[in-house]
Amino acid sequence: MAQAPAPTKVSLLWRCPECGHIFAPQPTTIRCPQCGENLRKCRYCQYADTATWECTNPRIRYTYGDELGRFRIPEPDHVWACPENRPALAPNPWQFFIANPLLRALGWGAAVSIGLLLLFRFVILPWVRGPEVPESALLTAQVLAPSQVVMGEPIRLMVTLFNSEQVPVNQWLLMVGGSLVENSEAPQVTPAPIAPIERTKDHLRIFLAGSPPGQSVTVELLFPPQEIKRGTYTLTLDAYGYLGTPPQQTAYRVFIAPSRQVQVRVR
Repeated sequence: MAQAPAPTKVSLLWRCPECGHIFAPQPTTIRCPQCGENLRKCRYCQYADTATWECTNPRIRYTYGDELGRFRIPEPDHVWACPENRPALAPNPWQFFIANPLLRALGWGAAVSIGLLLLFRFVILPWVRGPEVPESALLTAQVLAPSQVVMGEPIRLMVTLFNSEQVPVNQWLLMVGGSLVENSEAPQVTPAPIAPIERTKDHLRIFLAGSPPGQSVTVELLFPPQEIKRGTYTLTLDAYGYLGTPPQQTAYRVFIAPSRQVQVRVR
C-alpha cells in the first residue's frame, strides 16, 4: 500500500515588529533573537482586533469570553500562554526582498549598474566630449561632392559657408573625417587655411578665415588618391563658426545641407 507523501515544510520569514529583524523559520523561542522582544504578545496575533482590543478567535471567545462571548485583551502588550496564538509577523514585500540574499545581491547589482550608467552619461561622457556646442540657424553650409569618380582621379569637394549673423565670424573650423580621409593624401585646400591642418588617421581639422556679416566663403578640398580602390567611401563633415572677440568668443555649430555625410563611389 502506497504511503502518503510527507507534508511539505514551509520555511516562513518572520519580522520582529520592534527592531525589524527578519529571520526564518519560525523562531524556536518566543523572543526575538535580535532585541529580545516577546513575539507572542496578543497585539501581534492575527486574531487581535487592535481597534477594540478584543480577541476574534471563536475558541478563545467561547472558552474564556464573558456572557456576551467577548474576550477583551487587558492591555496592548498583554502576554499569556494562549493555545491559539498565531503571530502575524510576515514581512512586507520589500522586507522579503531584502532578506533574500540572492534577491538582495541582484538588487545591489542593478542599483550599481544604473548608478554607473548615470555616472557615465552625466559625468564621464560630457567630460570626454566637452561642452555641447549650440547650433546656429544663421550659420549654414552647403556641400557639393561628386557621387562617383573614376579610380585614380582626385576627389573634389566644395563647401560654402554662409554667415547670416549680424556680427562677423572671426574664423571657421571645418572638421572632415571618414574612410575617404583615411585612404587619401593630405588634401589641397583653397583658400589656404590660417593654421596648419591638424590630421589624425581619419580626421582633419581645418581653420579658415572668417566672414563679415551677410557674406560667405567657398572652400575647395582636393583629395589626391593614395590607397583608394574601387568601392564606396564616406566623408563626414562638421563646421563651427566663432563669434565675438577673444577670449569671450563663442563657437556655434553650423547647419549643413543637404547632409553632414557624403558618399563617393570609385569605379
